[in-house]
Amino acid sequence: MHFIRTAAIVLARFLLSAIFLTSAVNRLFHWHETEKIVTNILCDWQTYVGFSSVMQKCFVVLTPWTPLLLIVATLLELIGGLFLLVGTREKLGAGLLISFLIPSTLFMHQFWFLDGPDKPMEQIMFLKNMAILGGLIMVVLHGAQTSGRDEDGFNSGSHQY
Repeated sequence: MHFIRTAAIVLARFLLSAIFLTSAVNRLFHWHETEKIVTNILCDWQTYVGFSSVMQKCFVVLTPWTPLLLIVATLLELIGGLFLLVGTREKLGAGLLISFLIPSTLFMHQFWFLDGPDKPMEQIMFLKNMAILGGLIMVVLHGAQTSGRDEDGFNSGSHQY
């Protein structure tokens, strides 16, 4: 039973980290295309928040910082994904991935502003990211240990309340 639990946790860590690691590596190989996409999305947001000149100015100021935002996003994904994958400091890794996932989901998958054929796909992508966020929160709360003991040294499932 211990082998199955260990194998399942290793597989879960791999599956949860794979999307972030492949995204970061893909971004490195397609940097300029990604930079254009993010710049366009920030420009779209300027239109979306047309009701507020203050918010529009925020996006105008943020747009030239796109390369720095991408560097930070890539580092969060790589470091967080690697921590989670290898099972070292996985709570910190999950926290880094959460700090990447929340803003990127809100800014990249703004389905609530869309009409037409793109809206259902963006809504699915948004909900997919919310599901991943739930998994990362579980890792932050409970870790992703391969031993039969939790962080307090108790056998899994043996807590008495």
